[in-house]
Amino acid sequence: SSGINAEYGDSKCVEGQRKQEQIISIERSSKERDSLKSQQKTDGEVAQKLAFELDELRKQSGLLNSRHDSMVRSLRAETKIKMDLFSALGDARRQTEELSHKLELKSKEHELLKQRFAEAMAVSTFPTSSFVTSTTASDTFYSANGF
Repeated sequence: SSGINAEYGDSKCVEGQRKQEQIISIERSSKERDSLKSQQKTDGEVAQKLAFELDELRKQSGLLNSRHDSMVRSLRAETKIKMDLFSALGDARRQTEELSHKLELKSKEHELLKQRFAEAMAVSTFPTSSFVTSTTASDTFYSANGF
């Protein structure tokens, strides 16, 4: 009977140890589960924060793209204006050169006419009675203009 009691006591002891190990295992599992839940909660918060930051970055990217497009349009418009201005400047230079050339031709033509008029006046003989001793408007004009 004492052998059976000892066996029974040993078996109770072994069974108690198993129960104790099961309790410890369940507690560990519970702690691990709680830790995982806490980690999931933290991961969820981090994921929400990252999603918010990603959304903000997308908004900023959209604004930057909009500004970039606006600047590109402005630069294109500015470039077009500059090209138009340079074209107008080229036209003005050509017109100036043409007018300068025309002025030069007219000046030469004027000098030639003055020379011919002077030659004609020198060669011409006027009767003495046709000369008037007083100064006339035409005399004043010719002398003032170098004739």
